[in-house]
Amino acid sequence: MDRVLHDSDITLASRFECKYLISPLIVPALREFIAPFVRLDRFASSRPRGRYSICSLYFDSDDLRLYQQTVGGEKNRVKLRVRSYSDDESAPLFFEVKRKLNNIVQKRRARVDRAEAAALVERRFDTVVGSVDPEFGYFASHVGLSAARPVIRVRYMREAYESVTGEPLRITIDTELAHVATFDLETSHERGRWVATPVDGAVLEIKFTEMFPMWVADMVRVFGLKQQPVPKYVLSVDHMLLGGREAVLSLGGLTLPVGRS
Repeated sequence: MDRVLHDSDITLASRFECKYLISPLIVPALREFIAPFVRLDRFASSRPRGRYSICSLYFDSDDLRLYQQTVGGEKNRVKLRVRSYSDDESAPLFFEVKRKLNNIVQKRRARVDRAEAAALVERRFDTVVGSVDPEFGYFASHVGLSAARPVIRVRYMREAYESVTGEPLRITIDTELAHVATFDLETSHERGRWVATPVDGAVLEIKFTEMFPMWVADMVRVFGLKQQPVPKYVLSVDHMLLGGREAVLSLGGLTLPVGRS
């Protein structure tokens, strides 16, 4: 079931993303506005309150190079993460490479069974067995090039909508952002000492492949939405650094960026 629902995002391969921070107070009105044009995606529609949990384990180098790419506003940058949608041992993990090339977002991902994933990580990605999704090799090569390893888990609740006409358009609303330092292949949504990541509102994302329809432009205008970057990974690492918990990252062998600890 997870494979059908999470491998079927038609905006996955190449897309634009517009992000906004919105007040939770306007979410009910926003839902009402978009109701004629979208429906809950198949995964959200089967969950309580139309929301589901996402947990992403981010990889980075010892000097947090990928974190600093985003902080520095580099036009071409990469994020490496392992995403899970459930703690069910039978549910797969998704190894993802998310690249931003100027304003275009490209995401490639491999679906891997958990037991197989653990064995691959233990071998430091040196061997990609034949039964693994070929996309895993792409992830493994980026891990090698970046000398990356697990750094932090980021968790949130997602409310996801897709266009009723089948066009490649998704709208998501993310809330309850939290994080925990993680230096192994731990993908649990529950285990660990989770800390809330301060975010001034809910994170609204509009994801599309070419142009979004007029009703989306109307939504942006009606609600006075202002596009802005909302990098969940960076916000979570920043909170560890600024919240006096940089020792956790230092004990993990990471070199902290100057001026942000």
